[in-house]
Formats: sequence, structure tokens, C-alpha cells
Amino acid sequence: MLENLELGLFALATTLYLVAWGWHLRGWQLASAARNRVAVRILSAGFLLHFLMVGLRWYRAEHVPMLSAFEFVTFFALLVIGAFLLFALKERNQALGVFLLPVGLLLMLYAAFMPKLVEPELPIFRGLLLQFHILTTLLGYAAWAVTFAASICYLYLERKEDKNPGLFDQMAYRAAFFAFSFLTLGIITGALWGDRVFGQLWFWDPKETWSFITWLIFLAYLHARYTLDWRGRRAAILAIVGFAALVFTYVGVDYLLPQIHGASEGASMGQP
Repeated sequence: MLENLELGLFALATTLYLVAWGWHLRGWQLASAARNRVAVRILSAGFLLHFLMVGLRWYRAEHVPMLSAFEFVTFFALLVIGAFLLFALKERNQALGVFLLPVGLLLMLYAAFMPKLVEPELPIFRGLLLQFHILTTLLGYAAWAVTFAASICYLYLERKEDKNPGLFDQMAYRAAFFAFSFLTLGIITGALWGDRVFGQLWFWDPKETWSFITWLIFLAYLHARYTLDWRGRRAAILAIVGFAALVFTYVGVDYLLPQIHGASEGASMGQP
């Protein structure tokens, strides 16, 4: 019964996200603030159902729901949607949702095709260090998704002479700072966990290597903005490159490159 309720909440939340994105898109096309407000309400309802689903999963699994591939992806989607609500409402500009909500939607659709059985928590996965590693990594991913979407907004509005894309340029920069900070913590805690479990801090396998490459791109973005005074188009393009590296680190490495992390373990942890 609880499993069916969980799947129902998942399906309903995904549906509401899709509807909210449609309202955002139409509201943006019509420059309708009323439509955007409705879209935020629909999205908030979906977010609440999604949050309840994650809580129910936690209750059923009796561990933090971030270990299996399904749990990791749905938690990632929850953070992406939550980040949008935080940034969009704070900035009083919902146009970000046109480009950020599809990221959360694609994650939910990706999760829909994954095994959803509750998996027992293996002894190797127990401990606050691993949980902190996974959480900080996910927060870094979600924050960079905001940077990516804000950069897309900037590039689109840059072509409109009657629009000022500066808001999205600044939004991307602020989100990037959080992304870099959280991903740094994620890499450090992942290395410490690996040392405790395997007796070695770093293995230089493809997952770890691409995590480090992604981190370097994040660092290059912040360095270029702070030191070289990169703004606008150049910074936006670099942000998109960083997001592409993030996607490859998270998805591509598991399917294309052999590694010491098993496919399910890699999906569970997202990082080394």
C-alpha cells in the first residue's frame, strides 16, 4: 500500500511539474505575471507532493533516501525544483523556470525508468560522512543547474534589444559560488570516505577524474568572473560547458567508461 502511495505521489508530482512548466512557458511568451503566479502555485504543490514522496521513501527504506539510483535522481530533482523556487521567488522573476524546470522534469522522467524497489542499506554505506558527501554533491549539482538555466536565459535575452539580461548574469554568478562550494565539500568528504573504507583517498578512476575536471571548470568560471572580469556571453558559454561536464560525470561516465565504482554504486553516490 505504501509503495503504491509513493509511486502515486511520484507520478502526480511529475505531472504537476509538467503543467507548471507549460504555464511558465506560456506566461513568458505572453509576458503575463498572472500566469507566472499560477505556475508557481502549481509548482509549489508538486514540490510538496515530491517532498512527501521522499519522506515516505525514507520511512519505508529506514535510511536517508539517497543511496539507490532512483533515490539519488529523485532527490536531485527535488533540490533542482527547490532551488528554482528559492531563486525565482527571491528575484521576483519566474522566467528562469522556462529553462530550469525541464532539468527537474528530465530527472523525474529518467527516474521513472529506474528500478524502484527499496534496497537494504549495506554496511559500507552507513555513516554520516557518506551521507554528507552525497548531500553536498547534490546541492552542488542543483546550484549549477541554476547557473546553467540562468546562462541560457541570458543568451536568449541578449538578442532582445528591449530586454535587460543582467539579472540572469548575476543570478548565474551567485548560484555558481554555491555550486563550487558544495562540490568542493562533496569531493573532500568523498575522498575521506574512500580512505576510511578502501584505505586510499583517490583512485583516479573515470568517475573521480571527471568529478575533478568538472570542479576545475567551476573554478575556472569563478576565476574568470572575479579576476578576468568575464561577464555576459563568455561567462554564460563557460557555464554551459560546465553543465555538460556535470551531466557527463553523472550519466556518461557510468555508461561509457570502465571504473572501479559499480554502475549502481556510482549512481548512488554521484561522485567518488
